Amino acid sequence: MRWIAAAALVFHLLAAVISTPAPAAPTPRPPIIGATSAVLMDARSGRVLHAKSPDVPRPPASTTKILTALLAMEALTDETLVPIHERASEERSGSAIGLEAGERWKARDLLYALLMHSANDAAIALAEAVAGSLDQFAVQMNARAKTLGARRSHFNSPHGRYHPRHLATAYDLAVIARAALRIPRFAEIVRTQTWSLARPGQQSMMLINTNSLLWRYRGADGVKTGWIAQSGPCLIASATRDGWQLIAVVLNAPRMYRDAAALLDYGFAAFSPVRAAAAGEILYDGPLPGGARFLVAVAEDEVVVPVRRGASIATRITLLSTGAPVRSGQIVGTAVFSSGAPSRRQAPVGGLHLACANVGATCRSRRFRLLRSSSGRTRGRRRGR
Repeated sequence: MRWIAAAALVFHLLAAVISTPAPAAPTPRPPIIGATSAVLMDARSGRVLHAKSPDVPRPPASTTKILTALLAMEALTDETLVPIHERASEERSGSAIGLEAGERWKARDLLYALLMHSANDAAIALAEAVAGSLDQFAVQMNARAKTLGARRSHFNSPHGRYHPRHLATAYDLAVIARAALRIPRFAEIVRTQTWSLARPGQQSMMLINTNSLLWRYRGADGVKTGWIAQSGPCLIASATRDGWQLIAVVLNAPRMYRDAAALLDYGFAAFSPVRAAAAGEILYDGPLPGGARFLVAVAEDEVVVPVRRGASIATRITLLSTGAPVRSGQIVGTAVFSSGAPSRRQAPVGGLHLACANVGATCRSRRFRLLRSSSGRTRGRRRGR
């Protein structure tokens, strides 16, 4: 029987709730920290595990350089020769490596100087190479930030020196850091402790990463420090244990390393990564509304999300019927993985491939487009039937 929907028909199938094994010890409580704003984020799913004033814009200082590096890596190769102009050579405030007008530097070396030494002159040189001017680079920074989901921040410069309109939120900085850490070149630089910087026509310069958490915290592998008088101490930190990476952002944190370590400790102790769906796992097979046709909903990718230890997890399938025949590439459903652990943030966590068959007749299977769903809850796994 053919079915036709004049309007979108949505129905929900709630899966049984399945508990994860509870730990013997009580779940740790969130730490008390001195930072004005803070976020703890799961690097894989983007889920926020803990937050303190995450949406309040503040001067981000040199944590800005994460976005600068991301844009530079998207536009330049490691071997791209970057010409040094007067504006970069005249930059001597804060950290700098002493670039001289007329020099040509490999983008790779400028990126190491930018992210490890927090060099303002390297930030300017890279910005001019990418966009032609600092003003145009700021336009690109804001556009790229918005595409990443960082919508409450505004950037005026590639280095983060104080400007009353150069502001970012802890949540937005976590989102930007998460995107940057997906770039292998970026991840390699920010976990490097020391680097010998080759200087054109001069002796090499030894760079020491400004992020001392790399020496002090087990599993630390990034990302960037920042400080100006108007911002106070700022740190975006990351750490990986047993293949699971967390990101901690602390802004205006007098004891930034202690605060970041406390957040990371809490995340690793209170949560654990759970496979919500295996690649190819059938999440739903059942009838379409109004007829004998059936859908089989299959997860396209493996989905791993953080779940509070001892929390129950569940899957909700939503199918959208739009009329038969269903066309290849048509969006037909979503999967939302949730648990009892509260979260106030939305993050894409998974999706479905759907196939359509006619029961009792020749099977006509089709594969359809992945649709990534978003929810502010912890996502878990099981079938929605």
